[in-house]
Amino acid sequence: MRPTISDVHAFSPEPLRTASSQLIEADRRVEDILDAARRTVEREFDVWKGEAATAAAAELSATLRVSGRISIAVRNVADCYAGAANTLGHAYRAVNMIVDDATLAHGLTVTDNGEVFPPAPATPGSLADILQGDHYAEAAATFGVRLSEALDAVEHVDHTAAVALTTALGQLAELLGPLAAVALDPVGLPDNPAELSNYWNTLSPSEKDALALRYPAIGNRDGLPALDRDYYNRRYLETLRESSASTYAAVAAELRPDMFLLAVSPDGHTAIALGNPDTADNVATLVPGTGTTVGGIGGDLQRTRAMYDAARVASPGSVNSVILWSGYDSPPTIPDAGLDRYADTAAPALDAFQDGLRASHDGPASHNVVIGHSYGSTVIGAATTDGGSLNVDDLVFVASPGVDAERVDELRLDTTAEADMGEHVYATTAFWDPVQLIPRALGIHGFDPADPTFGAQVFTSAPGSPGLAVHSDYWNAENPALKTLGRIISGK
Repeated sequence: MRPTISDVHAFSPEPLRTASSQLIEADRRVEDILDAARRTVEREFDVWKGEAATAAAAELSATLRVSGRISIAVRNVADCYAGAANTLGHAYRAVNMIVDDATLAHGLTVTDNGEVFPPAPATPGSLADILQGDHYAEAAATFGVRLSEALDAVEHVDHTAAVALTTALGQLAELLGPLAAVALDPVGLPDNPAELSNYWNTLSPSEKDALALRYPAIGNRDGLPALDRDYYNRRYLETLRESSASTYAAVAAELRPDMFLLAVSPDGHTAIALGNPDTADNVATLVPGTGTTVGGIGGDLQRTRAMYDAARVASPGSVNSVILWSGYDSPPTIPDAGLDRYADTAAPALDAFQDGLRASHDGPASHNVVIGHSYGSTVIGAATTDGGSLNVDDLVFVASPGVDAERVDELRLDTTAEADMGEHVYATTAFWDPVQLIPRALGIHGFDPADPTFGAQVFTSAPGSPGLAVHSDYWNAENPALKTLGRIISGK
């Protein structure tokens, strides 16, 4: 399986080296124990004679021969881990060097799937920008080829290492017996969240831990149960903090016992759930907008908490989960928010995340809602137009600059007919929110979904005041929009 840039950033060879050294040390201890036992038994043979003693000596000799073969097999596994650490480490470093060169030295944008794009022009239409754009386009094409080749090399090295390790483990398992056979084939992990969920549920806790040893970021995989994602991602968070303490301090500071860390990655992508989505009756996902950073996660989590509390008020007897999904590179500035490429890149990740929530859910299907704030709504639009569709029940657009659609029936949900889309899409924009100028005056990102002629269910927000603060006021306790969001989340 070809890795993503997030996989590359997440990789560390140290767990593989640690596994190798631990196996070698364990083998040495076993050798010492067997050697001491051999000497003790051989002393007994000085006084123990006869047919029984002869049989015991033969049994000891056979046991020592088997232990010798096991020792060789264990050392072979250790060598495979050490070799994988070296070859994979070199291949991953090569990818990281290309990405750093493209982004830091040449100002290009690299997406998570390895695509390379030139930066947006500073002053569109100027001769200087046109000439510079040609230069950037040529550089992006060159880096795109180099990066694709480097990612292919990682995939090849990873497959080679996995085959060698699987063979070595199989040989060791044959010597130890059927109970020792371990199902270890990380390369074969399914990409489809439903298939991955089914496979994961066949593994024992030790087998899951073994996968996490090789892939510390395995908790980010869509389709795994929320409890397991949280368990492995909290451990992975500590690893990330060792290399970048300031970046992830906010995540560690915000985590609470009732939260589930569903995703955390070196590129700053996170997903945090309030309540367990696998056991909830209602599951909502908030997609934040422009300027979202891992360091500013506190504000987005406050909005998430506000909706979680509002849903409990709207439906006291229901079990709810509200998720902050910051699983994409958001536009860093307002001018960047005029581009579709951030949304287009994010759409597949949002789709997979929603499929994963469905796959890992226990019992009857939950009522699932995706809520997009500002550019987050544009991400949802990209995921539900042009052949895309989300496996959710309702969509909500809050302060949307547009969803790249002219009417609600251009959006798609997996289980909703085109004619019924208007009943499953909600939108609101405050009277003084300047974001409405983007679709109405500039015509970027399609028609305003909060305009009644779009066809969505428009709900009321507090009008706010002139300025930019109104753009984030929708989650204030006194704003009627928050109460409505609670009802939508709870299906009321």
